Amino acid sequence: MEGESMRVMFESWFVEHKVDIVFAGHVHSYERTDRFSNVRYNITNELSTPVKDPSAPVYITIGDGGNQEGLANNFSEPQPSYSAFREASYGHGMLDIKNRTHAHFTWHRNHDNEPVVADSHWMLNRYWHPEEENN
Repeated sequence: MEGESMRVMFESWFVEHKVDIVFAGHVHSYERTDRFSNVRYNITNELSTPVKDPSAPVYITIGDGGNQEGLANNFSEPQPSYSAFREASYGHGMLDIKNRTHAHFTWHRNHDNEPVVADSHWMLNRYWHPEEENN
């Protein structure tokens, strides 16, 4: 994640307040992470690796709407273990909030010449489902 230092600064707050999803941009690519965290670790070097943490939010980097510089092609490989999906393509996302407990996010590639969902994810609101953190 290019915004790693910012994630590290805010992650303890995100966990404390049960933030389920964080949207960020700037990297000209798309990525959705699993619920991974470094919040319990002192991140002082590049050897620190995230660990599965159901109390952490899902991070979505969606900076792929278009730009003059082109896509971040070096962002795609290798895909780290915390990454559920990543792709250097132009696209757009849609967040459909179904009710107070469920939301559905879809990411659509723009270069498929037809509406194609390349990635999707159902979210449970941990404020209303705290028992989900223990599963």
